[in-house]
Amino acid sequence: MAADRVCQRLHPEPYRTYVVDRNINYTNICVSRCKFCAFNRQKGDADAYVLALDELFRKIDETLALGGTQILMQGGLHPDLKLDFYADMLRAIKGRFRIHIHAFSPPEIVHFARLNGMAPREVIATLKAAGLDTIPGGGAEILVDECRQKISPLKCTADEWLRVMREAHTLGM
Repeated sequence: MAADRVCQRLHPEPYRTYVVDRNINYTNICVSRCKFCAFNRQKGDADAYVLALDELFRKIDETLALGGTQILMQGGLHPDLKLDFYADMLRAIKGRFRIHIHAFSPPEIVHFARLNGMAPREVIATLKAAGLDTIPGGGAEILVDECRQKISPLKCTADEWLRVMREAHTLGM
């Protein structure tokens, strides 16, 4: 109730907007080993996975059937998947569905850049050309590097996180 009153005071318009979306984790394999994460797995773990396209498509079909207009795709920092994997996945989704793709947090973008010997801006441009619409703000649990080093030492720095978001904005995202 209090939150609604604040919202009405700040935005007196008689309408609100929202997005019906679905989180899809395309892999749980991650090299980051964040201290707070119960999600990640290592390659070879019995429950480690990378979603096959047919499973991804099934999840998108379910989302659209419920009136969804967007998917949020995030995953672990996979040690082996190259940028082509992600670009191909985006092209496959856009070739089959009319849906907004909100995907790949700044730590993922920085990881893709390192793994492929590219600048983050090149990675973002490649993914955008393949169908990426927007980038989520994930991975910004704490943007103080001293704290980040304690809880997620293998993720990108705060400056790298901010740089990815700035680059995405300059590329029209």
